[in-house]
Amino acid sequence: MDRPTAQDALTEEELDRLLGCVGTRYPSGKRNLALLLVMADAALRVGEAVALTTRDLLTEGGQITHLLIRRAKGGKRAKQPLTRRAAAKLGVWLEARERLGLGKGHVFCTISEGRSAGHFSAEGQDLQPGRPLSTGYVNQLVKRLAARAGIERNISPHTLRHTAFTRYLRATGNLELARKYARHAHISTTAMTYAHLVQEDVDEGMRRMPGNGE
Repeated sequence: MDRPTAQDALTEEELDRLLGCVGTRYPSGKRNLALLLVMADAALRVGEAVALTTRDLLTEGGQITHLLIRRAKGGKRAKQPLTRRAAAKLGVWLEARERLGLGKGHVFCTISEGRSAGHFSAEGQDLQPGRPLSTGYVNQLVKRLAARAGIERNISPHTLRHTAFTRYLRATGNLELARKYARHAHISTTAMTYAHLVQEDVDEGMRRMPGNGE
């Protein structure tokens, strides 16, 4: 499989369109919007996102500020910061989740009862509130929303993770910080994927150099 690149990331306009297609009238929509933002703003892998539990939400002054990833890639633990908008939407879902009486457990969980068709949980398994969403469900969610948003290229939950990297690197211009944010073991991995963004920053810096003005 080809290595994903920063060019695969969504633009800000595409991301806004995708998020705007999530209806939040019902609890499932509030859950799904928070889930998408955890991947697009905090760069979680889909497996890390659906594995989050309520004890993994770290707060300061009553506000969620970080997510504790207990089993990141390679079996490592990680503490990942949240944007304010992701924290806000996560808070909205948690309030709805509490009203549903779901108690402690998986953050992004099922809220209905019935028989699973394979998207929410294992094929044929009884569907009960509080079970973690399956990665298959999240993959189908992203594809469905992308089609609704008019994004014609093929995207997946991992596209949202790459979108988060790209936005972070553009905001900081620091490849080493981006490596830590991406939780890559080696900076070469980050550089191979996002080197062209670093070059864009170098070019922009040259345009701002004295002697290069009009």
